[in-house]
Amino acid sequence: MLEAGARQVDVAQMLNVSQSVVSRLSNRYQETGSVIERQRQGRPRATTIREDRLLIREARRNPRSHCTLLRQELLHATGTSVTPRTVLNRIKETELLCRRPLRTVPLTHEHKRARLAWCEERLNWQNEWSTVMFTDESRIGLYSDRRTVRVWRAPGRRVDDRYVQEVHPFKGGTIMVWGGIFLGGRTELYVCERNMTSQIYEADIIDDIVDNYRYNLEPHFRFLDDNATPHRARRVTQRLQTLGIERLPLPARSPDLNPIEHAWNMLGRAFIEHQPPPGHLRDMRPLLPILWDNLDQEMLDRLILSMPRRVQECAQNRGGVTHY
Repeated sequence: MLEAGARQVDVAQMLNVSQSVVSRLSNRYQETGSVIERQRQGRPRATTIREDRLLIREARRNPRSHCTLLRQELLHATGTSVTPRTVLNRIKETELLCRRPLRTVPLTHEHKRARLAWCEERLNWQNEWSTVMFTDESRIGLYSDRRTVRVWRAPGRRVDDRYVQEVHPFKGGTIMVWGGIFLGGRTELYVCERNMTSQIYEADIIDDIVDNYRYNLEPHFRFLDDNATPHRARRVTQRLQTLGIERLPLPARSPDLNPIEHAWNMLGRAFIEHQPPPGHLRDMRPLLPILWDNLDQEMLDRLILSMPRRVQECAQNRGGVTHY
């Protein structure tokens, strides 16, 4: 259009670009005979394509290797010396991302075999999960030592009081709580005054709580708990049989197959965000049941409805780790 005599302003309007773009391309075409951007002058790459592939291959082979270690591997293999920052830049050019590893419990071959058998038996469960009460205990600390907290601060102000997170030994003390969730509801939160025993579990949990809430899930009520010692006591098993409660045994080391673990996470976050924060364990005891009752029921239901996906993923992984 310019060679035909059109003005740069008219060309820019027709192409919906700024006039400076048209002017720059016109000047480049007159100087070089092409509109392709000229190669810029700059510092040459410190590594070759072959060395880049070597770095990426080592990073994939050993995901826990840091940039300094990869730099040493490259120096030993090719004699090329680069900075750890260069190694990081090469890795960023791929799909590899630096992330914290998924934390999970150790699983032996026997654990995986038991988890696989449990999941394969319940692969076709859909509506059956709506009759299950998922229960467990947890400990809530007075002070949290979460390392996921982030702050906005300027350089050189790391030790200012506003940007410091205090870490208390043993979290300032903890309180054990017990609770249960089911589709459409939850049990009351039981705050343990001392460590859980089979006598407390039978009298205060099974008789006073579970037996009262079972009628919300009749006629096919199932009770799920883990393999903690008080849960597997003979007196507890006999009491469940006397009450006619069907127990759904959970495989050992399977917190990912019990959605109440996420409910404890929700309760912990709600406790941390509560203002004003409690200053003593005695202030926690009346607060925790209130926070428990205020948890979003829709979110709890979504956790329970995820059970078919949890079971399917565990079976696909042959009883191994799931992302839950």
